[in-house]
Amino acid sequence: MAAPVCILTCSPRRGGNSDTAAAWLRTAFSLPAEVLRVADKAVHPCVSCGYCAERPGSCVLDGPEDGAFSLLKALTAAPAACLVSPIYFYHLPAQAKALIDRCQRFWTGVPPGRGTPFGAVLLAGRPQGERLFQGAELTLRFMAHTLGLKPVPPLCLYGVDAPDALAGRTELRERIRNYAAELEALAGHGRSF
Repeated sequence: MAAPVCILTCSPRRGGNSDTAAAWLRTAFSLPAEVLRVADKAVHPCVSCGYCAERPGSCVLDGPEDGAFSLLKALTAAPAACLVSPIYFYHLPAQAKALIDRCQRFWTGVPPGRGTPFGAVLLAGRPQGERLFQGAELTLRFMAHTLGLKPVPPLCLYGVDAPDALAGRTELRERIRNYAAELEALAGHGRSF
């Protein structure tokens, strides 16, 4: 059985805009898709011990109490992948940063991915800001490169602040649906556009 599309939601808050956007993405894919909450996986932060430099692809923190390996495996096995995250202080929240730092294990070795399209839906409370998403975009590009994924420019949504700010926003739901179709087409599935 083929792996499902992997949708990682990165908000520390359950039931907010990131979870809503992830649910909309999941239903927009014609392929089976799975939503995984990074905050539920207890990803421990990198401790810069050097273990992965000696054993590429391995991490001393891997174990049943840590979720980084299972999340990275889901990302690299999927036919398409998407990260959904709020923007905090012009960047991703701590839970997402911890997972990204754990990609260090692949920096010195062969990346595990097969060119899977990797996108992101980024949600910012501010209604404007020329550089609001730049830090997250750059970091996600490097994450994709390290994992052997193909980065896709993110869908950046402004003015999504209150916990239910997406409710009733049919124009944003349509943009998210179209973004899912773009990722699916890049994966070689679904309709082309």
